Amino acid sequence: MKNFFFILFIVLSGFVTAQISHGGKPLSFGKVLTNNISLHETTVLNTQQYIDEDLITDVHKDIAWRFGIEQAVNLNLNNSGSWETLPNGDRVWRLEIKSKNALSINLNFSSFQLPKGAQFFVFNQKDVLGAFTESNNKTTGEFSTSPIKGDRITLEYFEPLSAQGKGTIQVSSVVHGYRDFFKQLKAFGSAGPCHINAICDTPFWGNEIRSAVMLLTASNTRFCSGALISNVAKDGTPFVLSAFHCNPQTNSIYMFNYQSPDCTNNIDGITTQTVSGCFLRASDAPSDFELVELSSAPPASYKVFYSGWSNINIAPTKGTGIHFPSSDVKKISHDKDPLIESGYYTAGNDHWEVLDWNSGTTEGGSSGSPLYDQNHRIVGQLHGGDADCGNDAFDYYGKFSLSWDANPTNSNQLKFWLDPTNTGTTTTDGYDPNGTPTTLDAVLLDATDVSPFICGDSISPIITIRNNGSSNLTSLIINYELDAGGVNQINWSGNLPTYAIDTISLPTMYVANGNHLLKTYCGNPNSGLDQNILNDSNQVEFKSNDNPLFGTLHFNTDNFGAESSWIIRDASGSTYFESKGYPSTVGGQSFTESLCLYDSCFTLVIRDSYGDGYCCAAVNGSIYLENNFGDTIYVDSTFSSDSLVIPFCLSTTGINEITNNSQFKIYPNPNQGIFTISSQLRAPYQLKIYNIIGKSVYQNNQPKNKEFIDLTTLHAGAYFILIETKESRIVKRIIIN
Repeated sequence: MKNFFFILFIVLSGFVTAQISHGGKPLSFGKVLTNNISLHETTVLNTQQYIDEDLITDVHKDIAWRFGIEQAVNLNLNNSGSWETLPNGDRVWRLEIKSKNALSINLNFSSFQLPKGAQFFVFNQKDVLGAFTESNNKTTGEFSTSPIKGDRITLEYFEPLSAQGKGTIQVSSVVHGYRDFFKQLKAFGSAGPCHINAICDTPFWGNEIRSAVMLLTASNTRFCSGALISNVAKDGTPFVLSAFHCNPQTNSIYMFNYQSPDCTNNIDGITTQTVSGCFLRASDAPSDFELVELSSAPPASYKVFYSGWSNINIAPTKGTGIHFPSSDVKKISHDKDPLIESGYYTAGNDHWEVLDWNSGTTEGGSSGSPLYDQNHRIVGQLHGGDADCGNDAFDYYGKFSLSWDANPTNSNQLKFWLDPTNTGTTTTDGYDPNGTPTTLDAVLLDATDVSPFICGDSISPIITIRNNGSSNLTSLIINYELDAGGVNQINWSGNLPTYAIDTISLPTMYVANGNHLLKTYCGNPNSGLDQNILNDSNQVEFKSNDNPLFGTLHFNTDNFGAESSWIIRDASGSTYFESKGYPSTVGGQSFTESLCLYDSCFTLVIRDSYGDGYCCAAVNGSIYLENNFGDTIYVDSTFSSDSLVIPFCLSTTGINEITNNSQFKIYPNPNQGIFTISSQLRAPYQLKIYNIIGKSVYQNNQPKNKEFIDLTTLHAGAYFILIETKESRIVKRIIIN
C-alpha cells in the first residue's frame, strides 16, 4: 500500500469570477461600425498531455473537473484592438481573439472597471454575453466570462463621450476549452440512486439543512458544497465553511435552499435564493478548509440557519453529511459508527474518516460539505474519498479542530474569525437570525451508547435533548420503553437556552440474547404543550449477544497501515465490527483484534485506500483469522487490490467439520523451535508448516503419530501447522520465541 498521490495540473479558474449579464446587443449587430477589427491569436496547444492527465484526475472528488487550459495574455484598451469614434463622439473598442481548435473560450480579467453609461459584450455568431455595466464592477477589480462555444470570439466595449478615457479593461488570460464543458455540466437528477433527499430528515436536522449552501461560479456553474456557520458572538456575520480545494473566488455565488420539496420523489428545487460575492477570510491545505464571508447576509426570506461547531479533537460517535452530490438537490448521509482519526489517504491526524456510510453517500459536488457530530455540530468538511453508490468505501473530512488554530497565521485559521475576542469557546450550538418560530419545542436528538450489536446482556443508553424553542427549557419528561416492557419515566430539570443541548443517562437495562427495540420520547416542556411533536421521539434497534463466541483477527500492516481498514458483516449484510484506524509505520506493526461474534457465518472485508493491497517487498502485510477454538481459518499475505472479501463461520462445534482437536496436540506451545506433534488420526495424513506470509517452511508427507520437530533455524514469530487427510483439515498456530 503506497502513499496516495496526485498529478499536479492547472486548476481552471477561468470562469469562477464571471458576472451576470444585463441584456442588450452589441453595436456591431446594427452594422453601424466598420469591418476593421484587430485579431489576436493564442499559441496553438497540443492537448493530448492534458487528456492523459484527466484519465487519472477525473476519478477523484477533490480535483475539479478540468475542461480548459489557461494561457496568459496582456490585452487592454491601449495595446490591443481598434477604436472607432461615432458621429456623436461616443467610442467603440473591439478585439477578436482566436484560440485554434478550441471547443470553447472564456476570459479572465485582472482589471475591469466600467464608467457609468458604458457597456461591454463578448460574443460570436451564435452566443452573446452582456451587456456588462458599472454594476458588474467589484472592489477587487477582477472579472471573467463564462465559456462561449467555438474557437473565435469578439470583445466590444462601448464608451459614451461623457466617460471618455475612464474605462479599464485588462484581459490577463484566455482559457482554451479542450473538453466539452457544456456536456459535462451536472445538475438536477445527476446524483446516484442511493441518495436520500435532505427534506426527509427535517424533523431532526431541519436547522442544519437550512445551513447547507451550494457554491456556483459567477456564471452559475455548480461546483461544490458548503455551510453557513456561526461565530461565537452569534451576530449574523455570514461566514461560509467549505473546502480549500474547491477554490471559491470573490465573485462566486452561494445558493440556499436548493432542495427537493418531496421526500420520496426527486423534485427540482428553487434556484433564486442566492448571494453573489464574498471575501476570502482564511484557508489552509492540511485540513483542506476555506472560510469566506459573504458580501451580504442572506435576507430573512431565505430562513437560513447558522450551524454550530465543535473544535474539540475527540472522535464523534456518529457522523452526518448534508451536501449536493453531482450538483443535484440537497441530500443527507448518515454514519452510525464512530469516526476514525486519519490522514488523507495516508498516515496522520488531520482528518476524520467515515469508514462506511450507513445511509446515503457522497459524490463529486459534495466536496466542502459539512460533517456534523452526534450533537449537530460541524467537526469537518469533505476533502475527498472513494465512497459512492454501489460501494461501502470511505470518505475523508478535514478536521475542524485542526483548522481552528493549528496554524498561527490569521489567514490560515478559523479561530481569528469565529472567536476574534479569544473567549476560549470550544463548542457553539448554532444561531437563527430570524429567531425560532416556536416558544416550546424540545427535541429528543438521539439515543447513544447503544451499538447495533451488543456484546453482553446490558445497555446503558445516553439521551441527548435540544431546546428548539425561544423560551429557556427548564423542565421535561423523558419516557423510555424497551421491547414493549412498559414505559419508564425520568423528570429532567435544567436551564437550556435556545439550541443548547444536554445529555441524560438512562439506568442500565438487561436484555436477553436476540433483537431488541429501545423507544424514547419526550414531552411536557416547561409543563406545557410541545409545539412540534415530530421531533419528540427516537428509537434504536439493536441485537444483543449474551453468549458470544470470540474470534481473533491478527493484522500485520505494511509500511502504509493508514491505508488499511476492515469491516465484518453479518449474514444480513449489516456492519457488525469495523477497524478503528492504523498508523503508517516503517516496517509495519502487528495488531490483534478480539471479535465478539456468535454461532453464524460472516464476511470480513479488508480494504486498501490506495488500491494495491499489501506491498513493500520485505515488509509485506498479512492477516490471519482464528475461530473460537484457536484454529486458524484464514491466512493471507498476497492481497494486491483495493479490497479482499473473506467469508467465514464460527460454531460451537467447530468449523467446516474439522476433526476434534483432541486428536491433534502440540507441546510445548509456545516453544523455542523444538516441539512435539502428537496425533491420534487413523488415516494417513500430511503435515505442513507455514510462516505468517504463507511460505512453506516444513513438510512431511508420512509423519509418525508422534513427530519431533526442530525449527530452531527459523526466526521467532507465529507459524501455522496444517494436517490434512482426505476427510479433514486441522490448522493450529504455534509461537516460536
